[in-house]
Amino acid sequence: MKTHFIPKSANSKTGPIPVTYSSRATCPPTCPLKGAGCYADDYYTSMTWNKVTAGTMGVDWPEFTDKIRAIKPGQLWRHNVAGDLPGNDGAIDAEKLALLVDANTGKRGFTYTHYPDNAENVTAIRHANGNGFTINLSGNDLDHAVNLTRHGLPVVAIVPIDYPKETTEYKGHKVITCPATYRAEVTCATCKLCAVSARDSIVAFPAHGSRKRIVNEMAIIARG
Repeated sequence: MKTHFIPKSANSKTGPIPVTYSSRATCPPTCPLKGAGCYADDYYTSMTWNKVTAGTMGVDWPEFTDKIRAIKPGQLWRHNVAGDLPGNDGAIDAEKLALLVDANTGKRGFTYTHYPDNAENVTAIRHANGNGFTINLSGNDLDHAVNLTRHGLPVVAIVPIDYPKETTEYKGHKVITCPATYRAEVTCATCKLCAVSARDSIVAFPAHGSRKRIVNEMAIIARG
């Protein structure tokens, strides 16, 4: 499994921060977006992702964590523009994740995961969040996201394409639509909300990418 480190992203959504890509093999088999609408399958993103998956781009985990360790203190960085946490068949590799958490000490790393929220995975994710590396649990829709909040961990959700841009409330939970999805001047580098582990809101991501219509169907919620 290879992981590719980019010191300064040219991505208009992330802004000029360090970002990474992980092999497709890291994506858990339970992720409903796997091969079925994932934004990372868009042309330019998938070109890099395919090279990392093929092993022609990226490095092994020890060298990768060395690169993270070398990031300047206080730097915001995003793990996995594409890919997920190290693991196999739905189980997070807690030892590898712990090495990444340690390498991130003093930095502001954040990411998202579609790994199942079983006891073992949640324990590993909770350790990361408690030690400065923010891992957001990814909800397939708002109902799923609300269910995930029971773990006391940061949560994001896929929402329909036309979901309101203003802050809303859903089943007693504040929902903030990612401002980078509708404001050109906002990026991960300027927003930083997903890097806040102890927040009281679900961050919503409207279905996007070349297959957004497929994702939109999955994300549709009841409208009362």
